Formats: sequence, structure tokens, C-alpha cells
Amino acid sequence: MPSSSSTRTGTPPSVTTGSFWLENRVTLLVGALAILLAAMVRFVIPYEREITSAWMLFVKLTPQIAACVAIAWLNIAWARRFRLHLVALPAIFLAFLCYFVPKTFMTAMDMADGSAVFEDLYLHVVVFVPFLLVALTLAYRIGGGSREGVLRTGTAMTILQMSGLEDLMAVSMNRRLDGIPELWDWAHHMTVRLGHPATRNEAYAFIAVHVVLAVLALALPRRLFTAIGRRLRRTG
Repeated sequence: MPSSSSTRTGTPPSVTTGSFWLENRVTLLVGALAILLAAMVRFVIPYEREITSAWMLFVKLTPQIAACVAIAWLNIAWARRFRLHLVALPAIFLAFLCYFVPKTFMTAMDMADGSAVFEDLYLHVVVFVPFLLVALTLAYRIGGGSREGVLRTGTAMTILQMSGLEDLMAVSMNRRLDGIPELWDWAHHMTVRLGHPATRNEAYAFIAVHVVLAVLALALPRRLFTAIGRRLRRTG
């Protein structure tokens, strides 16, 4: 699927029409911002499982949001000219294979001998999930995916990430529990947005709303977003 910019101009996505720096200026600037935000989330603000506010939840999402924007504005022609798919995709796989896989095993072993706690494993997975999200959107864009498609899929996956689906599946698979808990006091991403720990029914509704929003992000026609944009420009 050709990029939206290529479709508008009629230029084949494999042909470069300007300088690398100019045509990738958004990607380079926002990509650098994504790296800085990721460093801030990891090394500056408290690196812990508990989320204390909706603002802090948003801050922790900013690296992957910025990364998705950077990927969306990646110029496909330059990516193909540099044969980026032959470099970036194997590098992503190696990062998964050589870091995330052994780190998961080592953390699990440390938990077994008591030198690590569940929060260590949780924080490791918290890093892996956005890594996977960004990797998928990058692979899509390098393969010729549209800018709109990157933004739609990145938005939908971020919504699903925050939906509570993972929490539901975790408690459903946990054989130590006698059914789904009545109070979801561990789901801090729900608590900070609801203002209190979610009850089971509130959690179900919370998840359902997020799934609907994710579907809308993927399925709503472009003309609706265009109309909203025009109306906002007029009122502004």
C-alpha cells in the first residue's frame, strides 16, 4: 500500500524527490524526542509498577507515541534506498532474541531463588510491550504502509495496551484465584482514570469501551477525520 504522500503527488514511493534530511526531518526530530522521553521514563521519573496519577500514565506513554509519529513520517523512498528493511528488521529480532528472551528467563530464575520479586518481571514486560508495538508499526511502514495506517494501528494498539485486556487474561489464567476478583486494586492504569479501584463490572465496562475505541480508530473512514479537522480549523 503506497504512502499517503506518494498517492497525493503521484510520485512512486520508491523514488526520492528531495534531500534525505528534508524529507525525513519530522522522523529525525520526533525520533530523537522519543529517545529522550524513553530515557526520562526509564532513568529520571520513578521506575516502578505503581502509577500515581493519570498524568504520570500519559508521561509513560509518550515515548511510544512519539516513536509512532516518527515512524509515520518516515520517507519510504529513502528507507528503500538505504535498504532499511534488511537492517532494521533483523536488528529488532536480535534485540528480542538476545535481550528480552534471556532477560525474561533470568528474571524468572531470580524470582525462584528469591533474589528478584514479581515487580522486576513486571517492569521488564512493561518495556517489552511498547518495543513490540513500535517494531510492528516500523515493519508496516518500511513495507510500504501508509502514514495513516501507522497512526491508526499505533493508536489502536496503544488503546488496547491500556484497555485492561491483559489484566483480564492474567486473572483468567491464574489457577490460584477462585474466579475473577471482585476488586481490581492492582490495575493502577484503571484506578488513576476512574478515581478508585475498579470493581469487576467496572473493569468489564472499561475494557469494552477501550476495545470499541480501538476498533473505531481502525475502522472510521478518513473523510470523518478530514471533516473534523476542517471544522476545528474554522472554529480556531
